[in-house]
Amino acid sequence: MIMNTPSSLPLSWLQILLQDTQLSQFELVQSLWSDFGQLLRCYSPARQASVIIKLISQPATFRHPRGWSSQHSLKRKWRSYEIEQYFYTHYAPLFAGHGNLAKLITSDAQNNESETRLALVLSDLNAAGFEYRHQQLSADACKPVLAWLAAFHARFIHQAPDGLWQQGSYWHLATRPDEFSKMAEGPLKQFGPAFDKTLQQCPYRTLIHGDAKVANFCFSADGQAVAAVDFQYVGGGIGVQDVAYFLGSVLSEQDLLNHTEDCLDYYFGELRSTLSKHLAPEECEAVCNSWRQLYCVANADFHRFLAGWSPEHFKINRMLQQQTEQAIALVSARPQ
Repeated sequence: MIMNTPSSLPLSWLQILLQDTQLSQFELVQSLWSDFGQLLRCYSPARQASVIIKLISQPATFRHPRGWSSQHSLKRKWRSYEIEQYFYTHYAPLFAGHGNLAKLITSDAQNNESETRLALVLSDLNAAGFEYRHQQLSADACKPVLAWLAAFHARFIHQAPDGLWQQGSYWHLATRPDEFSKMAEGPLKQFGPAFDKTLQQCPYRTLIHGDAKVANFCFSADGQAVAAVDFQYVGGGIGVQDVAYFLGSVLSEQDLLNHTEDCLDYYFGELRSTLSKHLAPEECEAVCNSWRQLYCVANADFHRFLAGWSPEHFKINRMLQQQTEQAIALVSARPQ
């Protein structure tokens, strides 16, 4: 929806940032989580192109939609935007030619007594041909995203997450002390630390997107090409953490039960093909074998988060419960 330039928009700052005094056709794409700002599209005559502006400001009052409104949550959320800025500045250029994502045009932060705000100006993926979004896909239609994830994980294999989250994702145990303390006693709470430790101890680490739900992928008209957005939780991890989260966000419960193995076969085929260009064959196989074995643990770790954050969540389904049972058996058999 095209809107008049709102009075609350720091227009002069954005004009200086973009070196364009004629910015126009402002459109609200969406509000950011918990009133942290807005995602806007506007037209820049100086560039003869539309751009995306991610305008972040700390809200006067922080109200998490599910009640998790601690100072810990507030600091984590603000830090996530700083991480995203760092990723687009320092890591996204390293992924050029390997997969699609928006280009950072410019960014800036302002701190004063009344407000702290950050602006990221990005290329418009809609204008680049990635204008479609999906909420659910068939297993076959997941392949372009699985290929994108495989390319990302292969490109950053053994990459230290300098400047990013040491542990990627928004649900890992260290970042969720409030939710974990509220969990009911039971196997998930008992084995939660073991799931986390098992994932961290995997020797084959990479960078993970950290929030690889289907809503964070933009699709071409034919569905054969994708671009990823929203790198607030990018950091260290293992590839199947992204894969488990993505499949859980996009496939129906029945498709998860019927087609997860097919999706994993495809992902690891893509991963193996790309890794083989950089790693010795033995190490390539070791990465794939290790990550595939830990797929159930990645699911169980997310299950642990959901059980504390929103225990009635629809994603706690038969497939997630089955994967958790496998993970408990796996970590129980390992020395801790």
